[in-house]
Amino acid sequence: MCFALTSTAQNSQNRVLIGLGTSGANMSFVDAPSNYYKNWSVTPAISQLKVFNYVGKGLSWGWQLSLGNAKRSDSMDTKFFLQWGIDIKYSFANGYILKEKSWFDPYILVGGGLSKWGDVKGSINAGAGLNLWVTKNFGFFAQTQFNYLPHKQPADGSADPRPSFMHHSFGIAVRLGKGKDSDGDGIPDAEDKCPNDPGKEELGGCPDTDGDGIIDKDDKCPTVAGLPQYQGCPDTDGDGIPDPEDACPTEKGSIETKGCPDKDGDGIPDKDDKCPTEKGPAATMGCPDRDGDEIADKDDECPDAWGPAKYKGCPDTDGDGILDKDDKCPNVFGVAENHGCPIPALDVTERVEVQKKLSFAAKNIFFETGKDILKDESLKDLDSVAAILSQYDFLKVSIEGHTDNVGGDNNNVTLSNKRAATVVNYLVKHGILTSRLTALGYGPFKPLADNKSPEGRAKNRRVEINIRD
Repeated sequence: MCFALTSTAQNSQNRVLIGLGTSGANMSFVDAPSNYYKNWSVTPAISQLKVFNYVGKGLSWGWQLSLGNAKRSDSMDTKFFLQWGIDIKYSFANGYILKEKSWFDPYILVGGGLSKWGDVKGSINAGAGLNLWVTKNFGFFAQTQFNYLPHKQPADGSADPRPSFMHHSFGIAVRLGKGKDSDGDGIPDAEDKCPNDPGKEELGGCPDTDGDGIIDKDDKCPTVAGLPQYQGCPDTDGDGIPDPEDACPTEKGSIETKGCPDKDGDGIPDKDDKCPTEKGPAATMGCPDRDGDEIADKDDECPDAWGPAKYKGCPDTDGDGILDKDDKCPNVFGVAENHGCPIPALDVTERVEVQKKLSFAAKNIFFETGKDILKDESLKDLDSVAAILSQYDFLKVSIEGHTDNVGGDNNNVTLSNKRAATVVNYLVKHGILTSRLTALGYGPFKPLADNKSPEGRAKNRRVEINIRD
């Protein structure tokens, strides 16, 4: 029997095993034709050392060394004993057949080496063993191995002092070392749920940046402490909506408004509601719209009557472009000159009479010489023209300016245009719509008389007012 110190790779997590136990060898050899085998024992205590290194997938390789004295059982003959070998070991607790952490850990091994009992000779080794783990790092082991020493009977018939033998050992074992730790957090990769990110043991080796107890890879808000029910995200306002999904994370709201408050309950968050204290549709940004024309009452000039945006919410029933509120004939297409009503037709007699009145008044419109400034004596007749046009508010007229031929033609045309415009401005100031008036300047090109005489030139300097269709 011997005490044995054993060091052997176990698995990817605990790569070193140290065991203390005993070992012994059982030998037989030929020493006489009548007595082929004799038993030998290994005494006294012999030290045995085994060193193996873990490779992967249950495989280990290493060397074994046993030292001691071999004593023949039927005599006092004692010889020095040594066995050294290099072996490959295959463990069945490799994650494929049995779990790496299994308490039941059988293995086989094979190799070759050197054996000395007398002379030194090569050996072929094969065997099996078993580790029984009481805890993660402590257990018992037992191993048996056959050491085959190739030899043949000497020619002289003498005994060969180097027989093959069985080699047994058992004892206690302690596993040491840790597996690969890529992130250096003290947790082997095989046990580390996050092998590339340093983390805490209680979290399986995963990091928890915000310290909320939820590992970063499962934490939707890894840099801000949150709650498990929100996958690690906070709910600052406590409205049951996590901050990343809450459009108003510091104000309580409902799911329907994405976490934002809605004081008037119209379904539009206050932050988007232009009238947060009054119910209104989305089309008007939460403001009331009594007539449903999608124009908020506050911007609707006719809040109780449907109307298009181009008319600021007011209707135009007859489609004449004149709003009903300004249309004297809201159901009949009309014109602005007649306040939204159709232009009444003048018969020939009425037209002639009105034209006469306009022409008579126009004869008394005078200007300062060479200027477009009205003389005072013209104002009375201009007021008469304004009165006629107000009476017949559907009429459109042209204001035509004429000059004599004194001065250049271009200057005279310009002057006649200015004088016609002066008359138009006067009438507009007295309530006549601009759209009913047209200013024209003809200069000297439409004379009524010969410009050779003063009388003729006086007739040619005039203003005409004519009804136009």
